[in-house]
Amino acid sequence: MKKTDQSRSVHFIVATLLVFTFAACGGGGGGGGSGDGGSESADGVRVLHGSIDAAPVDVISSTASSAVVSQATFAGAKGYRSLSSGDQVLSLTRALNAGDVISSFNANIEKGGRYSILLYGDGDTFGLRTRLIVDEVPQEIAGVAVRVVNGVTGAAAISVSISGGGSEQVGFGQNSSYIQTSPGDVTITTSRAADGQRVSSVTRTMQAGHAYTVLVGGEVGYYVKSVIFTDK
Repeated sequence: MKKTDQSRSVHFIVATLLVFTFAACGGGGGGGGSGDGGSESADGVRVLHGSIDAAPVDVISSTASSAVVSQATFAGAKGYRSLSSGDQVLSLTRALNAGDVISSFNANIEKGGRYSILLYGDGDTFGLRTRLIVDEVPQEIAGVAVRVVNGVTGAAAISVSISGGGSEQVGFGQNSSYIQTSPGDVTITTSRAADGQRVSSVTRTMQAGHAYTVLVGGEVGYYVKSVIFTDK
C-alpha cells in the first residue's frame, strides 16, 4: 500500500532527525574515535543507503573487533572501509546496536577487492531489502566509467542516460554496467521506465581514468537524491 502524505512526512522527519543525531554523535570531543568505523580506503566495503525509511546502519565483520562501517545514513557518501581478506560474515545492523541485524552475508573477501552493501526498499510496501555487490571496476578506462544503482522505490525500473555515453535500463535493487564517457562535466539522468517520469538528474566533474557509482535513492514523487561515489 502506498504511503499517505502524512506517513511520508513522518518518515522523512524521523530520517532527517536520525541523520543529524548520528552526525552529532560521530563528531564528539577530543580523545574519541571518528565514528566512521575507520579511515577511507581504496578497497574494502561501503554502504549504499538508499532507503529513506531506514535508520543509520553499521557493518560488522566476524573478523573485526569493532564496526567496519559506522553510522552510514540515508544518501550518505562514505567511501570504502578496509577489510581483512578471507572468509567472513558481514552483517548490516542498525547503528550502535550489533544485535539488531538487518541482513548478513557469507563472503570470501579477496585482497584488494571492493564491495558495496545496498540498503533499499521501505517500511511499508516492499520492506527493507539488502544486496551485496561485488564492485568489478574496469581495469582499462578510456575517459571515465559510470554506473548507476537503482535504490529508489516507486519505480520497478529506471532508464539511465549518461551524457556523452550511453543509456541502460536498471531494475529495482540492481545496477547498470559501467558506461564509459569523456571526462569533464558529466550529467546522469534517470526516469521511470514505465512512463518516462523524471526521477533524478545530477552533474559532476569527473576525472580521466576514474570510475564512479551513482546511487539513486528515496521515493519517486516524494523525495529522491542521487549520491556519487568514487570507485577508483
